[in-house]
Amino acid sequence: MGDRSEPPEPHDDDASVVYERIADAVFALDEEWRFTFLNDRAERLLERSESELLGTVVWDDDAFESCRRAFERAFETRNPVSFDAFSQPIGARLEGRVHPSETGVTVCVREVSDRNGRENGTRERERALRDAYEVIADPDRPFDDQLEALLGVVRRTIGTEYAALSCVHEDANEYIFEAVDAPPNADLEAGDTAPLEATNCERVVSTERTLVLEDVDEDAPDLADRAGNAEWGISCYLGTPVTVDDEVYGTFCFYDLDARTEEFSDWEVTFVELLGNWVSAELERRRYERKLEESNERLEQFASTASHDLQEPLRMVTNYLSLLDRRYGDELDDDAEEFIDYAVDGAERMHDMIDGLLAYSRVETRGNSFEPVTLDAVLEDVHSDLKLRFEETDATLSSESLPRVEGDPDQLRQVFQNLVSNAIEYSDGSPRIRVSADHRGDECEIAVSDDGIGIDPDDQERIFEVFQRLHSHEEHDGTGIGLALCRRIVERHGGEIRVDSDPDEGATFRFTLPTATARES
Repeated sequence: MGDRSEPPEPHDDDASVVYERIADAVFALDEEWRFTFLNDRAERLLERSESELLGTVVWDDDAFESCRRAFERAFETRNPVSFDAFSQPIGARLEGRVHPSETGVTVCVREVSDRNGRENGTRERERALRDAYEVIADPDRPFDDQLEALLGVVRRTIGTEYAALSCVHEDANEYIFEAVDAPPNADLEAGDTAPLEATNCERVVSTERTLVLEDVDEDAPDLADRAGNAEWGISCYLGTPVTVDDEVYGTFCFYDLDARTEEFSDWEVTFVELLGNWVSAELERRRYERKLEESNERLEQFASTASHDLQEPLRMVTNYLSLLDRRYGDELDDDAEEFIDYAVDGAERMHDMIDGLLAYSRVETRGNSFEPVTLDAVLEDVHSDLKLRFEETDATLSSESLPRVEGDPDQLRQVFQNLVSNAIEYSDGSPRIRVSADHRGDECEIAVSDDGIGIDPDDQERIFEVFQRLHSHEEHDGTGIGLALCRRIVERHGGEIRVDSDPDEGATFRFTLPTATARES
């Protein structure tokens, strides 16, 4: 741009002639930011004539909004200030210098590029979005690694030296650096703590809003004396709140030791907020998973205790009833024999219910690792296991080719066995069972259909709850756990299960599973 620290006033006739001859755009603004002069180049830059612009406020249009900080600083400090910023409305990167004058400021500016600048800006944004997506879309990457990489992507994109995810405890006035991306020589690492009141993040936490400070001293004088700014030297800051379960967890923040000469763009602020939202969602998901694991462990502990404490008395009841029948069977009348049979049958059902509850509680904690599973082979094994029941009821099973899925083979076998067994149990006459599959991209929907007695629509949700039965034991066998177990297994696989049915018109149980190719890719 050259040295123009003391340009002549544009209102001087000689100066006006000079400004019309130079290649740079030159315009003058008064103390109210109104145009008082524009040369031809400035008119072409703004695509409006001097007569249209004189007396209008420069901020009425967004052409120089990205340079506003430099304009204001030159006016306030009475010193020349340079700027280099991309102007979205003009579609170019602008490079210039703002000179204070007796009546306001004089601005000399040139387009560094127009189309190329816009394309470079677009490419930079696309690259930042692509880099961020690659980090957060990798399911096998540990969260701590994702977080560290993400902080680096954002820090480089918005041009700060420091980036951090914090966890705050307002009551204890504690600020904890959970993850940090900083220069190698910085005396800062994850696990460090500071008083919350010493940080700009306290303002983010208390307001639950994004805080943008290009120059802490000028933009937030009330924060300038805080230790993080006065002692650590923080001069610019951009931070957004991270929330978990509707409460502020901490901040996703970026800062530098030098003030910025240009504002953070709307896109940069939105980029930080967008990825801060992802961090919030991921932390919330991880907290939910921990709570679920704890709940599953408590459930299994309860079920194991119940199994141990109840099975032994049940065995004792069954053994003594059998002993009573063998020793005094000849002396018992028909009623007594019937009573003993009822008692033994009840004890055996209770035993089956306890085993079912134990299996239900262990779906998450005792399941096998997922692996590619061929459902055709699973269904063939189930058909073989139920061969005797098929022969006794004259049942038939037809199936189209089923896909390979990603899952726990033993648990998927349980799902098919329960559904096929139910189809046989709740059918009149000779059961006809059909199994089909519908591919849906990364998942498939499996359907197990029968022509049995059907299910009333009012009961179609209740049947998936533990110990919920629609029929008495005299009508149909069962523990009331089979379908609840199916739902729990399907949900462990990331799917859903439902039933479509009407009374006397059969039932179709549908459940979704991830295809093996989806996980393998």
